[in-house]
Amino acid sequence: MVNDTTLLLGLDGVAVTKVVAAGQGAQDGPVVHLATADERARCCPQCGVAAVRMKEWMITRPRDLPVGGRRCALRWRKRRWCCD
Repeated sequence: MVNDTTLLLGLDGVAVTKVVAAGQGAQDGPVVHLATADERARCCPQCGVAAVRMKEWMITRPRDLPVGGRRCALRWRKRRWCCD
């Protein structure tokens, strides 16, 4: 699944949901909020069946990447699924 987010950040199966403007410091860059955009993410890696029960939401912070020459903080909101 290739989309604009994949092309910009090199993260496949992820979509940008919101961008918050940079802070006041010279090193501050925008905060980019991401979400998983690939339905295959809910499939169990062992049995391959798509999960129907969600366990929890979690936010991860992948390494910050420069975008447009500025530091960019990533916040990726992910679902954790339960395999029945």
